[in-house]
Amino acid sequence: MKHVQAIILAGGRGKRMGVHEMQNKVMIPLNGKPMLAYPVERLARMGIEHPIVVVGHAKESIFSYFGDSLIYAEQKQQLGTADAVGSALPFVDKDCVDVVVLYGDHCAFYTEEVLQTVLKLHTAQQADVTLISTTVENPFGYGRILRDENGEVSGIVEEKNATDEQKKIREINTGNAVYKKSFLLKTLPLVKMNEVSQEYYLTDVFEIGVRLGAKIQSWNGRDEALGMGVNSPDQLVVAEQEMKKRTAKI
Repeated sequence: MKHVQAIILAGGRGKRMGVHEMQNKVMIPLNGKPMLAYPVERLARMGIEHPIVVVGHAKESIFSYFGDSLIYAEQKQQLGTADAVGSALPFVDKDCVDVVVLYGDHCAFYTEEVLQTVLKLHTAQQADVTLISTTVENPFGYGRILRDENGEVSGIVEEKNATDEQKKIREINTGNAVYKKSFLLKTLPLVKMNEVSQEYYLTDVFEIGVRLGAKIQSWNGRDEALGMGVNSPDQLVVAEQEMKKRTAKI
């Protein structure tokens, strides 16, 4: 893991969660500890210590809990996920080859085994990007994985932009992925601001990568929990129940 670093996105406000103004969304307790603690602990057990955490809203709540165990990159404005990753890149070591990018509120169920499997596949295939997908019963609200006639990833379409036929696709993008650092450096500057949201979306790098002839592949974890995010109180309840169930089996 000497040439691997991790970036965890943790700058969002979490308006739908109804959290206190002074608490960041990723600091909401999930089965007794902050959501952000799960990826931080699992990355450390893999030898990926001091991940770069992109902070913004209520960043002090993260500082006070994790202290100097993390590297902090501040996203000055909420300009989207591509901008968030871009704000972290200056903190990536110059000899780093691959970067694991995780969404702090969408990765509590990512075990060391899952992350190691994806990294091994990414390295073995010499991929520019290895995105993590999963197949779910109800894909509503998620970005769908698009594939060409050869089964290769050709892009990701978000729910609001999907055709009726694309909405039938049950393989979803979890948002989490492994990237070559060189790929991020090449594609992030090419991401254009979305006219509707006025944000820069990280998912746009996949379409850009396809145009540039990059090697983009996916790993389907076939575990619905890998796509489980916490964006509302109801989703927190579901995640809490799932975490307790899985913890009880250990």
